[in-house]
Amino acid sequence: MGMSTRHGKVKLSILLKHQVEFGEHVAILGSTKELGSWKKSVPMNWKENGWVCELELRGDESIEYEFVIVKKDKMKWEGADNRVLKLPKGGGSFGIVCLWNATGETVDLFPLDSEKNEVEFDDMNENESTDIDSASVLEVQTSPFVGQWQGRSVSFMQSNEHRNQETE
Repeated sequence: MGMSTRHGKVKLSILLKHQVEFGEHVAILGSTKELGSWKKSVPMNWKENGWVCELELRGDESIEYEFVIVKKDKMKWEGADNRVLKLPKGGGSFGIVCLWNATGETVDLFPLDSEKNEVEFDDMNENESTDIDSASVLEVQTSPFVGQWQGRSVSFMQSNEHRNQETE
């Protein structure tokens, strides 16, 4: 994490909260050389909280970018306009948290403490501010099995009891 922030350089940590299917990964493309100049995607890495990447960009400029899902040689783009982010003048380390296809929403640029930025960044949710103690926030997610129940009532039984019960 020892990237220099001199001369208006901005270290940007990006977190995309999105699940993909097995065999897919997420990449980012954008308007700057560091984001592939819309020609070459920059792969993101999977962590427990989502897809992440770190970039060093020039401060005091606006960048446009989009996320893509990559499977083999095919890319699935987000379905809306490009995202736009205005980088600060003075340099420093910042983070953003994004959601897939939420391109119209404002993305908050939050400062990262250079010594513990990964821990703070990994614990940030898209609705949190840096004032909240990340240890006090509990993230709740719906189980992927919820859709399989299809609204049927659930009952627990011992082995072979199911043969005697009628199904709806």
